[in-house]
Amino acid sequence: MDTRRPCPCCGHLVFDVQDGWPGSHVICPICFWEDDALQFRWPFMPGGANRVSLVEAQQNFQEFGACDQRGRLFVRPPTADEPSDAGWRPIDLATDFFEDWESERHRPWPDDRSALCWWLPSFWGITKEPESAVGRRVVIDVAPVHSERALHAVLKRELDFPAFYGMNWDAFWDAITGLVEMPDDLRFVHWAELELRVPSAAAELRRQLARYSSVAHNFNVVYDQ
Repeated sequence: MDTRRPCPCCGHLVFDVQDGWPGSHVICPICFWEDDALQFRWPFMPGGANRVSLVEAQQNFQEFGACDQRGRLFVRPPTADEPSDAGWRPIDLATDFFEDWESERHRPWPDDRSALCWWLPSFWGITKEPESAVGRRVVIDVAPVHSERALHAVLKRELDFPAFYGMNWDAFWDAITGLVEMPDDLRFVHWAELELRVPSAAAELRRQLARYSSVAHNFNVVYDQ
């Protein structure tokens, strides 16, 4: 039986169950991600064995081939016996739901660690409970967002946009003015990071929500730096 497992950052088969995956603390030679069980279970969690969250590390690898800037000094191309796992894929911000790492209540760790693998049918995910739109408050963390498309994916997920959402600003306006029930209180955290990474998208989102505020009753939006 093949006991190799993919690096959750780059997808190459460099970790091994026999070494203690997930949580072996082996470092991937291809992207420099350290195998950390906590960051594997909670991929939006900053810090841990790695300097950045897993979601941010995946985006970094796509952009410059390492989990973070420091890692660029140590990475190398994969060898023939380090192929990509054919079934692995990066986290999809629009469809993959994870537990809140800041919550005081967590489920016990699963006996079968494949339950943590978002790319497998065995992924345990979370069940989103329906919320009443009246008085609803939504907090959106934009720290992991590195592109306009990723921003649309986060908005789609957190505001429950329909599956056919067009991932553009015309579609965003259509969604918030007729397709979904908007919350009364919308709060963005780590907004300053979004303005640094994708300033044009941040400005357009702010413009659209200001426009919406002018026509919606009892709608409040806050941009926490």
